[in-house]
Amino acid sequence: MPIESPGVVSLTKFFKVNEFVEVLKTLQPGLDTAGSVEAKLAAAGSIKELWNDLFTYEPKLEKQDRAAGQVLLDDELLRAARNARPDAHLLVWCAQLLADSRLEVVVREHLTDSDGRIIPAMINRNELHARLVQLAITTQDNAKPTTNVLSYLETCKLLVLLRHAGSVTGVERFLPTAYAVPGLLSLIRERASAWKSWFRPQDDEVLDFALSIGAHHWLNLSRNEFRAAADPAGPATPSAPRAAVPDGLSELRAQLERKGQVVLQGPPGTGKTYLAKAYISWATGGRRDEGHLQRVLDTMPLHERTVEGVADEIVRRGVPAVWEIVQIHPSYEYTDFVRALVAEPVAGGVTFTPKHRVLSFMSALGGELASRGESTELILILDELNRGNIPAIFGELLYALEYRNEPVATPYSVDGNTSIMVPNSLQIIGTMNTADRSIAVIDYALRRRFVFLDVPSTDAPIASNLGYKTERAKRIALQLFAMVGELVSEATIGIQVGPSYFMPNKSAENEDEVIAGIAQSLIYEVLPLLSEYALEGEVEPDALGKFRSALGLVNLTSGIQPEAVIERLLQLDTTTRVSEVAET
Repeated sequence: MPIESPGVVSLTKFFKVNEFVEVLKTLQPGLDTAGSVEAKLAAAGSIKELWNDLFTYEPKLEKQDRAAGQVLLDDELLRAARNARPDAHLLVWCAQLLADSRLEVVVREHLTDSDGRIIPAMINRNELHARLVQLAITTQDNAKPTTNVLSYLETCKLLVLLRHAGSVTGVERFLPTAYAVPGLLSLIRERASAWKSWFRPQDDEVLDFALSIGAHHWLNLSRNEFRAAADPAGPATPSAPRAAVPDGLSELRAQLERKGQVVLQGPPGTGKTYLAKAYISWATGGRRDEGHLQRVLDTMPLHERTVEGVADEIVRRGVPAVWEIVQIHPSYEYTDFVRALVAEPVAGGVTFTPKHRVLSFMSALGGELASRGESTELILILDELNRGNIPAIFGELLYALEYRNEPVATPYSVDGNTSIMVPNSLQIIGTMNTADRSIAVIDYALRRRFVFLDVPSTDAPIASNLGYKTERAKRIALQLFAMVGELVSEATIGIQVGPSYFMPNKSAENEDEVIAGIAQSLIYEVLPLLSEYALEGEVEPDALGKFRSALGLVNLTSGIQPEAVIERLLQLDTTTRVSEVAET
C-alpha cells in the first residue's frame, strides 16, 4: 500500500468503536493537540495509543514525536463523527486500514476475494486465527488479534456475526457499506496529502488512486460497485401524478384492483405481453426503466440487495410502481419462483441457506413498503403462464393469492420468517397463448383465483400505428391481416393470428423497408404458424394453398424469394381477396 501512516495499530489491544466515535465528536481541530487527544482517549476508556494512528497533526507528526504542541487537523473522519453521519463507524474501520498495512493486507488478500467481497468462510474464528498465525501477526496461543478483527467487522458495521456457543462461526448478514464510499475518498485524499507532501491527488484522481490501493476491499465492494457508489445519485425527482387510466387499460386496471391477479389470454400475436407492459408504463408514471426491479438490483452492491435495502432505493427513487417479468416454462419450479435452499461456502464445506425467489421477494418488499406507509404498487408479469406446472410452481401460494395479507407457512424460513404474506399492493398479470395445444388445460385452482380477460385479434393496432411511413404500406398490412383472417375465420377464436406479425419494424426508415419487414414476418413466422394449424386440422389445406399461391409461395422446394413476395404484396389493395389474387 503506497500510503504509510505515522503509527501502527496494535491488534492485541481492543477498543470499543462506539465509545471511540463519541470521543471523536468532542475533538476540536485547531485547538486540540496530540497531547490533549491522547488524554481524552485515555479518560474515555478508549486506547490512548490511537492518538498517533488515526489522526493527523500540523506540523507533520513523526512516529516517535509525542510533543504536545502538534495541533490536530480536521478531516473526514472527524467531520463524520461530529455531524453524526451514518458512515462514521465505517470510516473508523477504514482509518485503521490506512494506519496499519498488516491489517490492510489481511483484509485485502485474505478476508476478501479477488472482486473485493468478504469471503464468508473466512469469518470464522478458527479459520481467521490460522491465517493470522501463518502471517506471523499473532501466535497459536494468542487469539486476541483474531477476536479483535472479527469484532471490528461487526462494531464498525460491515456485517452481523453469527455465533455458536460464544464463538464466531460465520456471517448472519452483510450490512450496507456503499454509502461510505464518498467519505472514504475524502479521507484517502486528506491522509495522502498529510502523510506524503508530494502526493496531492485532485478530486478526479482520488477514485482511481483508491481503487489502485484496493480500497474497495475495505468496504466489501467490487470495483464496479465502488466506482458506482463514488458518485451517488441524489434524491430522485418526484413523479408527477399518474394520468387517468387509458381506455385500453381500464378493464385490466379494474379487475386487478378487484381481484389482484388477471390472465390476459388470446391467440399468438395479439399483443398480450405488449398490453401488460403498457399497463406497467402507465402504473410507473412513464418511468418503466426506473421501476424495473432487476434494474434496481443491478445498480446496488451485491450484499445490499436485501428487502430493506431495495425498499430504501425504491423510496429514494419515488416511483409509484415496481415491476418484474418472469418467463414460465415446463421446467420452471417452486424453487425458481417462491423460495429455495441455496448452497453457500462456509468453513469446512457448504451450507444451504433459504433464499427469496421473485414472488417471495416481491411479497416481502410490498410488506416492507406498506409498513413504512408507502403506497407503491408492485406488478409481477408471468409470461406464458399456462406452459408451467401450476401446482408445482405456486404450491401453497395459491391460497395466499386468494387470501391477501394472511401469512401462509412455507417449507423454508427466510430472514427468520417461516411464512409468506402476499400483500394487497402486489398485482399479478399472467399471459396465456390460447393456440398452444402442447400444454394441458389451465389448472382449475388457478382459474378460480384469476380473472381471465380475452385479448382479441383485431386490426385496430395496425390501423392506429404511425410507423408504416406511407398509407400504402399500412393498406398492405391491413389487407394481409384480413387475408390471413379468412383462413381461420371458421376456426375457434383461440387460434387466430394476431396483428403484431404485421406491424412495421421500428428500425425501418422508409416504405420499402417497412414492406420488406412485413414480407419476412409473413415468410418466416406467419406461414410456419399456418402450416401447423393446417396439420392440426384448424385450417383447410386448400385455403392455405390458395393463400400461398396468392403470394407467390407455391414452389417452396426451390426456396422462398422475399423479393417475389414483396412484389406480390405491392399488388394488394383494400378490396383484394385471396381468391382474386390467386386467379391472377
